[in-house]
Amino acid sequence: MDLYEQNYLLMRLLAPELKRMGPGTHVSRLPGAMSLELSELEHSRYTSTFRLTYRFSERTLRGRREREPDLAIRLYHDARSCEVMSGLMPEERMVSRRTRDLEEGRHLNRFLKKWLSYCLRQGHGFGKQLEPVEPAVDYCTQC
Repeated sequence: MDLYEQNYLLMRLLAPELKRMGPGTHVSRLPGAMSLELSELEHSRYTSTFRLTYRFSERTLRGRREREPDLAIRLYHDARSCEVMSGLMPEERMVSRRTRDLEEGRHLNRFLKKWLSYCLRQGHGFGKQLEPVEPAVDYCTQC
């Protein structure tokens, strides 16, 4: 199984109802863990495109960006694959989002696989029971 298929399966485990999720921001909150945010959801017949990120509160920023990592992701439902379209990785000092070339694309997609696996191990998920919420000022559960 290739990396893009693995990312698709991991993303479907994280958000099994992704195709039915409405627009807006969906947040997975767990005690003792950073809140995970899925937003800017767009659906077409064969794809779903969205952004996945952690959102830091003002108290935890300490010179960091508000969202980190910040990945734009597309799922291809017909091909059962998933790829990072663009994004900023943790601790990057870049001002603008990465543009994809072959090596950067591989790097971002390997990171996505590790990050999705980590989020699932923590217990994060976007299921039927979760309703869209408006972005709050403070998502930090560790503060």
